[in-house]
Amino acid sequence: MGLLSNPSDKQLSPLVLKFIGKQKMLSFLLYVGSIVWLVCLAYRQFNAGTYFSENALLPGLVHSNFKEDFLARQYLAALKAEGERYPNGMPHAFIAAQFKQLGLDTYTHNFSVKYPLDQNEIYSGKNVYGILRASRGASTECLVMSVPYRPPDSVLTGTNAGIAIMLSLAASFRAASYWARDIIFLVTEHEQLGVEAWLEAYHYTSSSSNAIHFGQLDARAGAIQAAINLELPYEKISHIDVRMEGLNGQLPNLDLVNLVHRLFQQERFTTTLKEREDHPDPFSMEGWVYSASTLLSLMVSQATGVPTGNHGLFHRFGIEALTVAGSYKRGWHGSNFLLMGRAIEGIMRSLNNLQERFHQSFFFYLLPATNRYISIGVYMPPFGLMIGAMLLQAVALYISRKEKPNEKESWNFLNLGSFLLYSTICGLIFHSAPEKLTRFNRYMALGLSTEDVVFGGFCMLSIVHCMLTSTFGARTLSKERLSNKCVQCAILLLTSTLMYAVAMGNVSLGVLTCLLISPVFSIAKAVSQRFFRYCRRLLLILVHPLCLLFIATFIDTYRVFPEEINQPLKFLGKTHSAAQRALVYAVIDGTFYGNWLFFAGTTLYLPLWSLAWANLSNFSS
Repeated sequence: MGLLSNPSDKQLSPLVLKFIGKQKMLSFLLYVGSIVWLVCLAYRQFNAGTYFSENALLPGLVHSNFKEDFLARQYLAALKAEGERYPNGMPHAFIAAQFKQLGLDTYTHNFSVKYPLDQNEIYSGKNVYGILRASRGASTECLVMSVPYRPPDSVLTGTNAGIAIMLSLAASFRAASYWARDIIFLVTEHEQLGVEAWLEAYHYTSSSSNAIHFGQLDARAGAIQAAINLELPYEKISHIDVRMEGLNGQLPNLDLVNLVHRLFQQERFTTTLKEREDHPDPFSMEGWVYSASTLLSLMVSQATGVPTGNHGLFHRFGIEALTVAGSYKRGWHGSNFLLMGRAIEGIMRSLNNLQERFHQSFFFYLLPATNRYISIGVYMPPFGLMIGAMLLQAVALYISRKEKPNEKESWNFLNLGSFLLYSTICGLIFHSAPEKLTRFNRYMALGLSTEDVVFGGFCMLSIVHCMLTSTFGARTLSKERLSNKCVQCAILLLTSTLMYAVAMGNVSLGVLTCLLISPVFSIAKAVSQRFFRYCRRLLLILVHPLCLLFIATFIDTYRVFPEEINQPLKFLGKTHSAAQRALVYAVIDGTFYGNWLFFAGTTLYLPLWSLAWANLSNFSS
């Protein structure tokens, strides 16, 4: 232990002094090195090719029997006619009648939803599902094929082609005798709300608040092994986008993803990831940049914790699922219902071959291309370097207390307890604020929209919170005689621990958050120069949760409407509206589905930010 300290004179050894002097440069190198390492993982030489771990899938080794493409066209025409009769709703009776004509056990499922920000608003919905009982099974296991119904007046792209191909596949499957698992054909209403209600009713458990009354199911099949969600808007499809991101960043087993890519490519479809095709020359510099941007797009989508399709809610129940979304681009050879049916039939028959649940392949991975993957053992080391940069600074700060000992300074971390309690209470107030703000809006008859009152209320609360934290926080820290180096050390330790815990469940959220806040929290320490103090305050304001939300929506608005950047006022107005909706959606998703992004931002991240903000006003060093 003599290398680290000299107990005889209580002075630091020369090696430790040299380490303290170089810790800023070492931390900077670790931070930059982690970013470079992560970017390099997108290059083809640093990731691996996909493969099948589950040999029982036997992909593409069966002879397709699907020939009902003409039937699918008839269903599509009938669905368009029914949609004109129900422009704002779902033709439940028509879909149920088609299931019954095919000989399926047909049922309807009623559910109701309470709007979480206004308990007086109640909405109702109805799902329709049919069960094909397996001739070679005992109804102990099943597969699910789901399609969300979107009426003609919906702002989203229609899915009539998906329902048509589902009905034609049900007719084809009905005549086969090789099914060992039941197959549930599910058509849901109100997008993810319908799927969430159906899953809760199927498992007879509520995984969220009481906002969704899931009702009762008249019949069930066995334990759901896998699910495929179809979002097909047209008969002619040129590109198939495989969407994997589920609730809170969960991903399906990689074997299922590979299976869908393989069988659609076998039928001459072009499969995409985040609506991006694979680069033709992945070994070139352009191919590397292209793969890196695809990887970044996937990580940003995963970090939000919002599912990219109805499949994302199956993951919570241990069910492997993904969404198959179709699109058509001019100049490409479009497929027809025959090829689409053959590909989906191959997927369902491969899933029927499974002898046990998916377990052999990866559940934690990142994809830079449709046929390449980065496993958890590869992407966690660079993230560890990013965390190590903060830990290195924390260790250096803790050791340096012996360099210039000051009896007036306290390094007792327990003295931070009162301020951490205050900041945690503030976070809980922010977490419960949306419901209180909307209730106040109704009670006072202000007439404001939900988006305006929630976003405006959060802005005012944030201003008050910053003012109170600057005064109360600094006064509390100086009263406890805590050095700002001690507080900064605690900030770095708490941040690194929290980010690593977040990365265990959602690595993209952990990486992107740590990438933004690590440099800012590293300098969250009061300085005597007024200019540098204001600069640090400005940087810390930029990583406030509301500012991060506004910056994210600004980038997304520019991506969707790049031509309107020439009109600054109109562009900022759209960004402001998008930020308002994003905040309300985060609250609603947390209530309905259990998305913990809003909870983590208010009760975990905001207290850390409060501690950093208070430390900028602590001059007790």
